[in-house]
Amino acid sequence: MSSRIILDPIRIDTGSSDSEGRLAYRDGRLIGVLTLLDPELHGELGVGRHWFLEAGFGPISGEPRPPAFPTLDAARAWLADRSARSVPGGADA
Repeated sequence: MSSRIILDPIRIDTGSSDSEGRLAYRDGRLIGVLTLLDPELHGELGVGRHWFLEAGFGPISGEPRPPAFPTLDAARAWLADRSARSVPGGADA
């Protein structure tokens, strides 16, 4: 049985308008912090309204930083895949 990735809404004090965020948990452990990129600040880069991994913890901390995710579902899938590699009973078990 695979573990679900839980994404809890939070406000992040980034010093910019990128303040909507999610705390990502797997099995009750914090594995990442995501921030929604403001389209006015990041639109020219093509990543406005995308989700950016601000920080990764545990198995995610050793991963190369991914590109911004277009949706929360894409972020959740990436987090699930990467975190399963180091979890007992995960992809490597």
